[in-house]
Amino acid sequence: MAGSFLDTTIVIHVADNVEPQKSNGEVFIGANQPTTAPYYALRELLAGHVRILCDAHNILNATDNPAEATIAILNRSPAEGRKREAKARSLNKAVDAVYAAKPMMPLKDSKREVLQELALQANNIWRKSQKLRGVSLVQPLACFNKGKISHGPTGELRGPKDSFNCIKDERCAAAAYLYDNQSDLKKMIDALHPAKLEPKIAAKGETRQRRRALKELLSNGPINFHKSQCRALGDAYFAGMCPPGSVIATSNLEDFLPLCSALNKKMIVP
Repeated sequence: MAGSFLDTTIVIHVADNVEPQKSNGEVFIGANQPTTAPYYALRELLAGHVRILCDAHNILNATDNPAEATIAILNRSPAEGRKREAKARSLNKAVDAVYAAKPMMPLKDSKREVLQELALQANNIWRKSQKLRGVSLVQPLACFNKGKISHGPTGELRGPKDSFNCIKDERCAAAAYLYDNQSDLKKMIDALHPAKLEPKIAAKGETRQRRRALKELLSNGPINFHKSQCRALGDAYFAGMCPPGSVIATSNLEDFLPLCSALNKKMIVP
């Protein structure tokens, strides 16, 4: 096989410490050079997985113990949907890791230890994702908010330059890349029409949001593209921007299938 182009899920797998995904990803990268990943993957990682870890940390920081933090997360608005569940899972995973290492730890120490675990996880995956061995970062984004995760005055975790989002004064660079090939943009819009999708994919909110974002980009152009729609581009960015001769590496073949089929792109699960 020729080179590979990593989507966000594979970047997370390789930067995280979860096995066997981490080892599988590293073996795949070594066997499929050149391997590249777009800065858009880091943008998704920061606004998604990293922010969820930081949010779980900050909710715990504002409560007395992990049990109260879990209740606080589950009492949040149902409108958060999967994000709410992801925060609860991240907190519970950190609690399990702490008590696996220190099973006899007193309850009074649990908040401090779990906060440290969440902060360590967030910082490690963010740092490692930008320096993956054998992976070149490509397609730089002027709107991308680089920098380190930091602690605020009350101990909360903050994103680079106090934000988990893009730089406000810059237009959406990811949209500009996609707009450069309007032929492929039209093909992806057409491929995501509900009548051409499996009912399960057509019914997903992400699918509808992605097609809506692509249509807005095609109609209004990248300068007027609303930056709140950037993450909705999602899989379409990786499908549209995968370099010629490379294969998209992802853990989500189902959502990529209509996009890759429309563009005659290849995809694989490492």
